Amino acid sequence: MWKKEEDTVPKKEVKAILFDLDGVLVDSIDAWYYTYDDIIRYFKAKPMPKKEFKNIFGNTIEANVRRIVKITTKEANRLAIKYFSKNYKYVKIFPQTKSVLKKLSNSKAKIALITNTPNKILNLVLKHHKIKKYFNAIVTIDDVKKGKPAPDMALKACRLLRVKPENTILVGDTKNDMLAGKRAGCITVGYKTKGDYRIDNLESITRFLN
Repeated sequence: MWKKEEDTVPKKEVKAILFDLDGVLVDSIDAWYYTYDDIIRYFKAKPMPKKEFKNIFGNTIEANVRRIVKITTKEANRLAIKYFSKNYKYVKIFPQTKSVLKKLSNSKAKIALITNTPNKILNLVLKHHKIKKYFNAIVTIDDVKKGKPAPDMALKACRLLRVKPENTILVGDTKNDMLAGKRAGCITVGYKTKGDYRIDNLESITRFLN
């Protein structure tokens, strides 16, 4: 049974918070839509309406590109990196992101970023918005065998931070994020979505710290 923002926070000590990137800390849907449009044009395939793209947004690059054309994972990533490098400036950081990360970095809690985004693409975004310094660990699709909804990223982040999943919160905005956290044994906090707990304001995550 998921709980609303107003409900009691977890009784377990929270030692770490794992953040998803897209939809939680930044809005990258325009950047990714333009990137996939570029890939579609590259293959001279039928354009994908933005409304349809929103339905597949959040999956791995490989999965989304293969909806357009059957290519290898390596080629899908190569094209995504190539075209995202000219579209990354369309990624918008949410207003509360920096203030929340700064506040958490000054607390006892450790902070990690877990994302299905490849390293080369992620680094463009983190550098552009200058938020890499806030994370004690970063885990991307390049660092694990399986991306979310598998628990691999969350478990690896916990190992890097030297914390137990049961003392770790995973914050995400999609079903895949919540599944990954649940499978890893973390406390799941849905950002505008259902999890063990739900928040509708990013600042509210600070309430979960003991």
